Amino acid sequence: MASVKEYKCLNCKAGLTFDPASQKWKCGYCFSEFTKAQLDVALKEEEQEQLDQAMPDLDSYHCTSCGAELIIDGTISATHCLYCKSPAIIKSRFTGKFKPKRVIPFKLTKSQAEDLYRKWIKKRLFAPNEFKTQEEIKRVTGVYAPFWLFDCMVDGEIDGEGTKVSSWTVGEYRYTKTKYFRVVRKGKIKYHNIPVDASKKLDDTLMHKMEPYNYNDLTDFSLQYMSGFMAEKYDVEADEAGKVMKERVNDYTEERLKDTVHGYTSYLVQGRQISVADEAHDYSLLPVYILVNNYKEKEHIFMVNGQTGKVVGDAPISFLKQLVFAGSIFAIVWLVAVFGGALIV
Repeated sequence: MASVKEYKCLNCKAGLTFDPASQKWKCGYCFSEFTKAQLDVALKEEEQEQLDQAMPDLDSYHCTSCGAELIIDGTISATHCLYCKSPAIIKSRFTGKFKPKRVIPFKLTKSQAEDLYRKWIKKRLFAPNEFKTQEEIKRVTGVYAPFWLFDCMVDGEIDGEGTKVSSWTVGEYRYTKTKYFRVVRKGKIKYHNIPVDASKKLDDTLMHKMEPYNYNDLTDFSLQYMSGFMAEKYDVEADEAGKVMKERVNDYTEERLKDTVHGYTSYLVQGRQISVADEAHDYSLLPVYILVNNYKEKEHIFMVNGQTGKVVGDAPISFLKQLVFAGSIFAIVWLVAVFGGALIV
């Protein structure tokens, strides 16, 4: 059984890549395109049965198009040849426990991701002008990122203090009365598809900010979607990811219960009890574009959600712009205080 899979054009045998815009597989040589159903029939797809069994892992492979030998990183599961650009899928890294259950295919193309990034960076108030206007992006990579998606049932309770404040004036005196109340809220909540990044290589903060995904687009995993993109296999186990999930669930549940508190001037949570039960998880791959730009010899990383187009990143900051902004705010406040007071007098 071959350890490397390359999907070939049914007409000219050149490499096929998945096209997010059309949701079809396209040949860059003869420009033929195929649906998933056509590929399944033509190639007599047997990948699901093959992937159930673990295969020996590879640390290198030979490109079947040009014959070059390529070294592959320990977590890379799909890649392309550095010489002829033919897409390659390392099947051993999608087998056994590393076989994903579901995937959200890319919806955005590389050029769409670049356009979204450029629009986003132009709105960063404190980013240096020379960075915002540079035309070239150093590197753009479409990656299927590994995630654990958790389902669970939560039983939550919060206990806090609510206040009701009223005030009135009698003659020259102003009175304020504050009433204090103990406010308790309880509830059961069912959560579906709570995502936790399963790659140590990818920045957890950026990956979290890039959420949410639309999970209506989740489909059964197929190697075919990997063709033409990079992919990572997980190196964060489900038990470790489960701890992160529970921290998020605790915060989500507290906020949802707080949203049911009405009619108080203020409300402060003083204690909470939250238990998680019926926990289940699936290993899935979700699409992300990773963009890298240089500024003053430092790489700045940005991510674009490959389905929704949400952009997050590490934009550089112009301290001169910050100083000018702070000075402007100070000047406005000073003018209001001085001349506003004079007008009142």
